[in-house]
Amino acid sequence: MARKWLELAPWQNKRERVSARTAESSEHGQGENGRENSMQADSFGKKEAEGHKTECVAGFQVDLLPMEDIYRAAGITNSKKGYSIHKVVEMLNSEHMVGLANDTKRAAVMVALEAADISLGQVQQDAKTRQEALNRYEAEQTKLIEAEWTRKAEENIRIEEELERVKAQYAARVKRNLDEAAREKSVFDRWLAMKQQEVKSISAAMDLCLKREVAEPDRTPLTNAAAAGAGTSAALIPSATKA
Repeated sequence: MARKWLELAPWQNKRERVSARTAESSEHGQGENGRENSMQADSFGKKEAEGHKTECVAGFQVDLLPMEDIYRAAGITNSKKGYSIHKVVEMLNSEHMVGLANDTKRAAVMVALEAADISLGQVQQDAKTRQEALNRYEAEQTKLIEAEWTRKAEENIRIEEELERVKAQYAARVKRNLDEAAREKSVFDRWLAMKQQEVKSISAAMDLCLKREVAEPDRTPLTNAAAAGAGTSAALIPSATKA
């Protein structure tokens, strides 16, 4: 049974659908162009199926089979007369049964089965077989999916641990940059203090020099006046002696 499920795996279904589309294209194609398109579609279908198969092997993907494929994999086929449980379901869902009482519906179904020479036991067995096939497939897929979910949960834990390690590394780098910036700011602040002191000293020296240069020209006229006054006095003294 497991082999049948594998034969009807998702990539196998896609390959069959691609082949069916290729055959249909070939039948409706005209002349040489139709055959060429068919060959291209078949080649593309093979590549798509192979790529999807590789992807499914690398990582499980939920691609559940249709009901009919499950039945076929389980070896369940419709009866020759076509009266399976599906036929009964179709009859009960028909517009002719809408609004009828359950007893009336049952009577109509029994009449149809009797006319087709199908026993109720055969229909019941068909229903039981199909339900068992669906339950088996569900159990198998549940096991696969839960295993995949467990794997993904474990992978998420590893990813979160790696994320925490990376965050710690980047946090350390950020702290290192902040510490370096703080040290550089401290050094720069000390340099600014020395620079301000240097500028202050230079400005004081320049101010002192400028004040002396301005004061020296002011004293020269006074000296000249004093010298002139002394000369005048000296000139006046001899004149008084002569008199």
